[in-house]
Amino acid sequence: MMKMFRTDIAKQVSAGDNLPTLVSDCVSRAIRAEYWINRDKEARAQIFKAQKEEKAVVKQTQPR
Repeated sequence: MMKMFRTDIAKQVSAGDNLPTLVSDCVSRAIRAEYWINRDKEARAQIFKAQKEEKAVVKQTQPR
């Protein structure tokens, strides 16, 4: 049943002691997993962007 999901989502769906037995359980777990995976990606992208902007500011303020 897990073959219908991306690997990263399938790992989240099948994690834990209580494995899903119904397709609806799998789908609801997959939706939650995808939400958290995407939220984590967005947070990492914002951190990377802030670091890049900070480096640009430091570079501009350094004497030539």
